[in-house]
Amino acid sequence: MIIAKSRTRFVTMVVSLILFIMISILTYHNSGLLHSLMRIDHSIAQTVIPNWLENFLKPFYFFSHGFGLFFISFLIIFFLWGFKFKIPATWVLITNVGGFLIINIASLLFKSKINDVQVVYPAHSTFYMTLLISYFLLIIVPEIYRSSFQFILQTILLLGWVATFIITVLLPDYNFASALAGWLLALVWLQFSENGYRVYAPDFYRRKGFSNSWY
Repeated sequence: MIIAKSRTRFVTMVVSLILFIMISILTYHNSGLLHSLMRIDHSIAQTVIPNWLENFLKPFYFFSHGFGLFFISFLIIFFLWGFKFKIPATWVLITNVGGFLIINIASLLFKSKINDVQVVYPAHSTFYMTLLISYFLLIIVPEIYRSSFQFILQTILLLGWVATFIITVLLPDYNFASALAGWLLALVWLQFSENGYRVYAPDFYRRKGFSNSWY
């Protein structure tokens, strides 16, 4: 099975959920310390990060939202289905749709203002980028036979996540807590979704249209 059994999956989900709830409670109740930190993290990030580095990182951020996200998700699903990874392709689609609902509901529930600016919480960009990178790490990277190519792709993925996190913090309608919460919520959803894959993938394999799929 492509998504292997993991003893740490449940622990990761629980720890991520607890941390997400703690940060959300502090954000929702405008905790004095957290509120003060969020007021300065944006200005500090803008001071520390040079313009050339920000411009270098922006292309990675493009794939974490909007058309860029739709485009890369479509390519992943299209090629997985074409190469007879139909069950993983279906899982990616379901995880994306479920993630879209979860992050948007969470954004509606949590409202936060820093310096009279409405902050998007949790950050959609770090949430979606975490999902995308996980698809590559779980499904695509293991299928690459040469370890050097695996290392190169993993390095690019890591750079993409770091770039997305940094750019998210630099944007005026996000902050560090928002970016961190987006990542934690993505981890919670991924662990749950991966467990669902392990439970239902064999059942999908017995269904018409999926019997010739790798899973």
